[in-house]
Amino acid sequence: MFESDTIRLSEGRQKAVREELRRVLDSAAFRNSKRCREFLEYIVEHTISGATATLKERSIGIELFHRPPDFDTSQHTIVRVTANEVRKKLAQYYLAQNPCCGAVRIELPPGSYSAEFKWQNEAEAAVTPATPAPQSSPREIAATVLDAATPLAPIRPASRPPWRMASAVATAMCILLIAGGLSWWALRNPKHIAAEATSSAAIRPIAAGASNSAELRILVGSANPYIDRSGRVWSPDRFFFGGATIVRPSERIFRTLDPDIYRHIRQGDFQYDIPLEAGSYEMHLHFAETGLADFISAESSGEGQRLFRVSANSRLILNVFDVLADAAGANIADERVFRDISPGPDGKLHLSFTSMRSTAMVSGIELLPMSDGKVAPLRIRAGWPGSWQDSAGEQWRADSYFLGGNALVRTTNPVRGSDSVTPDMALYTSERWGHFSYALPVANGRYRITLRFCEGHYGRRNTGVGGRGSRVFDVYCNGVTLLDHFDIFKEAGGEGRPVVRSFSGIRPNAQGKIVLTFVPVVGMACVNGIEVVED
Repeated sequence: MFESDTIRLSEGRQKAVREELRRVLDSAAFRNSKRCREFLEYIVEHTISGATATLKERSIGIELFHRPPDFDTSQHTIVRVTANEVRKKLAQYYLAQNPCCGAVRIELPPGSYSAEFKWQNEAEAAVTPATPAPQSSPREIAATVLDAATPLAPIRPASRPPWRMASAVATAMCILLIAGGLSWWALRNPKHIAAEATSSAAIRPIAAGASNSAELRILVGSANPYIDRSGRVWSPDRFFFGGATIVRPSERIFRTLDPDIYRHIRQGDFQYDIPLEAGSYEMHLHFAETGLADFISAESSGEGQRLFRVSANSRLILNVFDVLADAAGANIADERVFRDISPGPDGKLHLSFTSMRSTAMVSGIELLPMSDGKVAPLRIRAGWPGSWQDSAGEQWRADSYFLGGNALVRTTNPVRGSDSVTPDMALYTSERWGHFSYALPVANGRYRITLRFCEGHYGRRNTGVGGRGSRVFDVYCNGVTLLDHFDIFKEAGGEGRPVVRSFSGIRPNAQGKIVLTFVPVVGMACVNGIEVVED
C-alpha cells in the first residue's frame, strides 16, 4: 500500500522522487511529448521545493508556456489540457505494468496542479503529514472523468508486485464510482446543469469498452490492446497470416486524434481470416502513408509509388489502391468504409492484401454489425476531445477527420434559454473554428448531413462587439456550395441561439469521403456538431 506525501521531503525522499521522475519521463508514455515532459518536471520540482502556491493555471501558463500575463484562460486552455494529458500518461505508465525500481509513485490529483507522491509502506519509513488536497469543483471532477475515458496507449501485459495490482484495482474502482456518482448527480440536478455547461452532465463520458460486443476492432501490428479517444476498445493484432509489422512512433498523423492506430502497420502480402457471426457488417479499413519520404519532393507528391489490391472473400473491393492519393497526402489518416460484408461458408471473413508496386499495407480493421441494411450514423462533436452522449442516448464521437482550424471548449455555455428549448446545449460548448475541412468516410450510398451552429463569440454578451455580419463563411460539400455567406448571428436572430441546417441526397466522392470545407469570409468559420445519417 502507499502513503501520501506532499511536503517536507527529506533529502533521501527528494532523491527517490527525482529518480522516479527520470524513469517516468524516459517511459514510452512521455518520451514523445515534450510538452507533457516539461509540465510534469515543472510541477514535480515546484512541489519538492515547496513552491506549490505558484502552481496556478495562470502562473504556469505564463512561466512554462510563455503566455502573456493577461492571457484569457477561458480561451487558451493549454494548461488544463496538458494537465489532463499528464494525468492520462501517468495512469498509462503505472497501469502498463512497468517494472518499478523505486518505492514512490508520482500522481497529479484532480483539481490540482501540485504533484502528489505516494510511498510504499515500509517499516522504516516515517509518515510525513500530507497537505490536504484542494477541493475539486464539479467541473474539475468532470474533466478528470473525461480524462479517464480518453485513450490509453497499448497496455503491455507483464508480471507486477501484488501491491501494484491492488493499487491499480483501487484506482479503477474509484474512477467507476466517480463516474456513477456524477451520472446520478446529473439526473437529479438538471437546473444546475444549465448553469454549468461543462459539468459532468455536459461531458457524459462513455466508459472504455462500452462498444457493442458484436463489434470487432483490430489494431494491426500491435501486441497490446488500445482504447481510442471515443472510448472504443481495439484488440491486439490477430487472425493474420503472412506479412511483417513495422512501427513508426515519431510520425505525426493528421485527421485523427488517435495517431497510434496509424503508427502500427502490417505490410507485404498477407491475409486475415476473421471468424464472424452470421450477418451483414460494415467494414472500416484504416491506412496512413508514412513510409514514402524518399519519393516526396517539391516536384513530386510520391503518388503511384505504393499500389495494392484488397479482396474480401475473393471479391475485389480495392484495386490499384494508392493510400497517398486517396488521403491527399502523406501522414494523413485514411479510412475506407464498405457495406454488406459477410463471413464465408466457413464462418470467416477472408481479407487478402496483395502487393502490386512496393508492398500492401493496413493499420486497422473494424467490423460493425449492420442494422436494417443501413450503416451506422456518424456523429461528431466538433472541438471535443472525448466521447459524449446526448439526451436521446445517441453517441457522439470525439472530434475526428478534421484538417486545420482550432478546437475550442468553453467554460460557460453560450446557449440562451431553458432545457426544454435546448436539451443538448452542452453540444454547443465546444467547436472547431478557423479555416478547416472534414473528410468523413462513408460507404457507398446517399446521406443526410446535419450541421449544428451557435454564435458564442461575437455579440454583446461575449466579446462585446460584433453581431450581425461579424462572422460570415461558406460551407462546401465535395466542392459544391451548401451554405453561401452564412451568418450564424443573422440566421439565429442573435447570439447564443442554436442554428441547425440539414442537407439530403449527399453522395461520397470517388475516395469514399464526404468532404466538408469551411471557408471564412468575415471573421472565422466554425461548427459545433456534424451528423451524417444514411437516407
